[in-house]
Amino acid sequence: MEKTIKYQLMISIISNPQVLKYLLLFLLWALVHSTLASLTVKDFLHRRLRRSYHFFRIIYVVISIVSLLALFLVAPLPQDLVYSFEGLIFYFLKAVQTLALIAFLFTATTSIEDDFLGLRELGKFFSAKLDNDLKPLRTEGIMKYSRHPLYLFAMVLLWSDPQMTIGWLTMTVAFSIYFIIGSIFEERKLVSLYGDDYRAYQEKVRRFIPLKKVPRGTRSERSL
Repeated sequence: MEKTIKYQLMISIISNPQVLKYLLLFLLWALVHSTLASLTVKDFLHRRLRRSYHFFRIIYVVISIVSLLALFLVAPLPQDLVYSFEGLIFYFLKAVQTLALIAFLFTATTSIEDDFLGLRELGKFFSAKLDNDLKPLRTEGIMKYSRHPLYLFAMVLLWSDPQMTIGWLTMTVAFSIYFIIGSIFEERKLVSLYGDDYRAYQEKVRRFIPLKKVPRGTRSERSL
């Protein structure tokens, strides 16, 4: 009986016109967002824009945020309640959300790229020396435990909401899939930039879950 109810709920969510519209537009957003972050596009813009390329990162961030906010206005999601926790579980999950948000904001300044908002890159435009050197590979701090801590904390933030609506669930599933698929393409880019250094890093640290990595001889797959 319980499985039947869950199945019917899943079907009703997937078949909801508002959900379908949001997912289609989110897919378009994700494709554009990922394409603009690719090395091919970056190399092309770098050759074309030259010194002005230092504006790219901050413009990219602004466009990403504005377009994502516009998506919620163009395709509003239903707010019907899927489940809701109360009491101690509610406060526990809210505490987890708060910690995940703090960790996300902190990690945004200490990730591999070390310039999440592009402010440091923008500062290079006004400096006397044009610096286009590749940043050193960062593997210290939180990066010692997870190769993609930003994605990890974002998913914890989304999934730990104690009051899950259809809209929040749709957004959570969409972003989680995007983070997982996006991490694969991002790692290909990082391998092309850092080569064997990043491959060695992959062998030592898990993609998301901050647990001790299983030795390659025991499990060859670079798992989550």
